Amino acid sequence: MLELECLGPNSSAERSRCAPLTQWVSLPIRGRLLFRLFVLGLLTGSLFSGCSQPPRTSSTNERQASQAVRPESSTVRLASWNVRNLFDSVDDANKDDVLSPSELQLKLRQTAGVLDKLDADFVALEEVENLDVLKMLNEALSQPYPFLGLIEGNDKTRGIDVAYLSRIPVEQTISHADYDLPDRYGVSRNYKFSRDCLEIRLATEPPLTIFVNHFKSQLGSKKASANKRRVQAEAVVELVRASAREHPEALEIVMGDLNDEPESWALEPLFSELIDVFKDYPTELRVTHRFRHGGSSLDHILLSKDAQAYLRSVQIWKDAALQTSDHDPVSVEIQLDRAPAFKTTSR
Repeated sequence: MLELECLGPNSSAERSRCAPLTQWVSLPIRGRLLFRLFVLGLLTGSLFSGCSQPPRTSSTNERQASQAVRPESSTVRLASWNVRNLFDSVDDANKDDVLSPSELQLKLRQTAGVLDKLDADFVALEEVENLDVLKMLNEALSQPYPFLGLIEGNDKTRGIDVAYLSRIPVEQTISHADYDLPDRYGVSRNYKFSRDCLEIRLATEPPLTIFVNHFKSQLGSKKASANKRRVQAEAVVELVRASAREHPEALEIVMGDLNDEPESWALEPLFSELIDVFKDYPTELRVTHRFRHGGSSLDHILLSKDAQAYLRSVQIWKDAALQTSDHDPVSVEIQLDRAPAFKTTSR
């Protein structure tokens, strides 16, 4: 078992900004698959040998699954889901919940059951406590994902983070937890993302750059929380534009629990810049979050204008997660120019 870090010729001070995301377990593979994986490793190693950029980054750390390779398809399913309070059974400082061992196992089984139904090639997850419990969840799946990632973010009250699972090779993961958000009256100077804006670059043709978010909740003062979501939305727009300038060939996708409605003032910067994939859904079907006797549309997937041409289908997984979360998963299917390598399982 090998821990991969962002190593290179940089100084130790520079390397300290890098964080190992996942682990690579070497499992039996043969022939051409081994050769292709080896070449991929060389490419990603050459691309990410250092950490000279301000955001915290990590090169891909991977675990090659032993299941059969899925027949090649250029259509990929991308999903997002707030799994609600995926905590472990360890009593850490500044953590909201501590599950008993039996509660943890039940939570893992129920959450894994939903993910098995989703069968997404990439899934963004919100409200995951740490990398260890993410690994536990992955192991509970009927067919674990070969790539997974989480970088500890800014939530010091509940200790929840954003994370991902992927069948598609991940070229780079960038944390924007330290990003200074735009100034706004009523929001403290140098305000940061509530959790993180995690930027994940997938090895596809064309490349996909995914931004995973979990914005400030609506608890407390409505005006104050809306101001905070507004500057987080403005910051994501800045990051999407910067990524598009740096990687003009890539398609940008923003997803996650944004904790507000599509028509809200707080999310206006995002929804005026990007394409809402659920914009044609009737209001009564657009609900993704269940609360008491009502519901709201808090979970979103937005595409850059270039990415819209590749969109094939969208789905809100109504009542798929009633046992384990108050949020419904959401997903899109994207038709790529070429099938990505090393995807596992079959639909």
